[in-house]
Amino acid sequence: MVLLALAGLSSCAAYHPAPLLDTAQVAVPLPTAQPLTLAQLVALAMKRDPDLVAARAQAGIAQAELLAAGTPPDPSLSIGFEALLGGPASMSAIAGSLGEDVSLLVTRSADVNAAKAHLLQVNANILWQEWQVAARAAQLGVTLTGEAADLASLHSDDQALTALEQDVQVQTAAGNLTQQDVSATQTALAVLRIALNSEERSQARDEAQLDALLALPSGTPVALTPPDVAQIPPERQQQALATLPRRRPDLLALRYGYTEADEKLRAVIRSQFLPISLGAQGGRDTSGVVSAGPQVALSLPLFNRNRPAIQTAEATRAALRAQYAASLADARNGAEALEQSISLLQRQATQADQAAAQAASIAEDARHTFAAGGLDARMETDLITAAGDREREVIQLHTQLQTANLSLAVLLGLD
Repeated sequence: MVLLALAGLSSCAAYHPAPLLDTAQVAVPLPTAQPLTLAQLVALAMKRDPDLVAARAQAGIAQAELLAAGTPPDPSLSIGFEALLGGPASMSAIAGSLGEDVSLLVTRSADVNAAKAHLLQVNANILWQEWQVAARAAQLGVTLTGEAADLASLHSDDQALTALEQDVQVQTAAGNLTQQDVSATQTALAVLRIALNSEERSQARDEAQLDALLALPSGTPVALTPPDVAQIPPERQQQALATLPRRRPDLLALRYGYTEADEKLRAVIRSQFLPISLGAQGGRDTSGVVSAGPQVALSLPLFNRNRPAIQTAEATRAALRAQYAASLADARNGAEALEQSISLLQRQATQADQAAAQAASIAEDARHTFAAGGLDARMETDLITAAGDREREVIQLHTQLQTANLSLAVLLGLD
């Protein structure tokens, strides 16, 4: 018996310290200096995002809980010795018992199924978090590309208005134009530079968010290629909506959570007679009589009958059922609303493309007319400003359209 106990102790786990790091880990540079495609950016974000690295560690906890659900408890051994100190008896008394809690056998199938469902729920939640990170990285890539195009357009208008302002100053000094022409050009230039400064701040903020997502030091430049976000065909949208509950990770996580709650309810109903312990006991009394026999211990469901735990489990299952129905409705409503928004953005983008092309053509003609003296400075200023505004409207609408298509893909559980 002693040897058996020593063998069991030799296989026990040992403690190993794992101290926390008080300094941030050195950021690993990007594997390439070439401009990243949207797919490459997403892959890097999913690999490097610190929050995802931490989230993936949660799967180990759920795996350990699954191991605990299927592993029976260790048996208990009790040994007693009473030395004879006096009286008519002739020897010391010895008693012992060996017992095993067999409660797990009653609830094991439900406990294991619940733990499996919980592990699947954790994995689905991690997958959904990965999808969110992927979507965020893609949206930042689209946004930053749009901001770069916006800044290029603003700088182009700044150069055009600056050259015009210098020309107006010269012509005003020569008496060909008035101070009103100077004022109009300077006002337009001031408004443009306010927009330019605002766009630069937005770009710096989004670049910092992308650096954090890629676990890079703030201010690290990330070169990007122009994004190519595909439209989702209407027939694929309808098919995706029909199969949404079986594919979107957050909905799958809720389904696994409901399965876990259902199995836990099954387990607490079976637990009305628990705990149950089986074993054997025996001994020798002081008169030398030796006895041995089985031992059974269980609860009698007369008063409590595990009703509080059963009611809690039933309420938990009902709440998860309602939460799943609400989440599914929100997912479908959100996808359908986004589809309508995409249709509107497509129509507006087509109209904006035509208006921008027309405004650019008019501004180009006006530039030659102004150089020939056939157009005043205020009109030239207005036409340059109008063409730039139209160009930036196109950029913003296409950025919004690409972002909406990315969001729709996430909502539909695609790609």
